[in-house]
Amino acid sequence: MSFVLASIILTSSLIRDFIQSLGTYSYLGVLISGIFFVYGFTALPATASIILLSKSLNPVLIGLIGGFGAVVSDLLIFSYVRYGLDPDIKYILKKTGITRIKELKRTRLRWIIPFLAGFIIASPLPDEVGTFIFGIANYDLKKFLIYAYLLNSLGIMAIAFLAA
Repeated sequence: MSFVLASIILTSSLIRDFIQSLGTYSYLGVLISGIFFVYGFTALPATASIILLSKSLNPVLIGLIGGFGAVVSDLLIFSYVRYGLDPDIKYILKKTGITRIKELKRTRLRWIIPFLAGFIIASPLPDEVGTFIFGIANYDLKKFLIYAYLLNSLGIMAIAFLAA
């Protein structure tokens, strides 16, 4: 469904013209696209919007502003995983061993958490899995925000430069 929506965005002249007109509202369209860039269902349509907006806007600013929008969404996911998981979900995670990710923080392999989660966040894959890993591991919020901002900004900026 996401692929179909992204295809429609890129091929429909009416939708394409509407998204490109968002550029006249400064970078509001980029911020909104960044917010939707991290979710599995909306990642492709947001990427299509970024591609269209990069035709008329500065790719560096697209990356910086879109990265901020992406961090807002990542923060929502991170906060939910870290503080708001339902007790039943926590029980399932504990039984499956997923919560052992926390134990990695105390070993010589602690670099795996930011590397693996950061790779997922920087890739075109939806950020939910990477953000989930940071949240489950009780990763420091400030470090997470820095990683998420840098990686999302670089990913969005790369898309904008390639499209421009």
